[in-house]
Amino acid sequence: MVQLVGAGVVCLNPAGEVLMVRRADNGQWDLPGGRVEPGEEVRAAALRELLEETGLRVAYGMNVATGMNISEPELLGVFSGPDTLHTYPDGNTVAWVTVLYLYRNVRGVVQAADDACEAGWFGLRTLPSPRSAVTDRYFHTLAARLSV
Repeated sequence: MVQLVGAGVVCLNPAGEVLMVRRADNGQWDLPGGRVEPGEEVRAAALRELLEETGLRVAYGMNVATGMNISEPELLGVFSGPDTLHTYPDGNTVAWVTVLYLYRNVRGVVQAADDACEAGWFGLRTLPSPRSAVTDRYFHTLAARLSV
């Protein structure tokens, strides 16, 4: 078993829906994300994975009402532990340490690609299944952040 650093993205659209992808290797629904390559900045890896798996990009610019940069992510959390273990079809098991960012502004048309076989927007009360234990932990953290 090896331990790797992962980067993931929670994308919320204006309707409060979250972007999810269904993994091709195990059929589970998850957030867009993946491995941080050696020497790659974690946030850059998260944005690369978002683009590779869904075709979406972060929208850049300023929110006129708040004066804040809308492309700046919020750090949702760093997740590790027994529920982050993932066994791949070839039998290799990886213990992930995942850095998860929250973005509220993305652009483009959702298209599943790379290792995602489906992608779409879902309400927080109507999330698709099956999901892993760590994915559920991501959503508990998100719900606490949003006070849902």
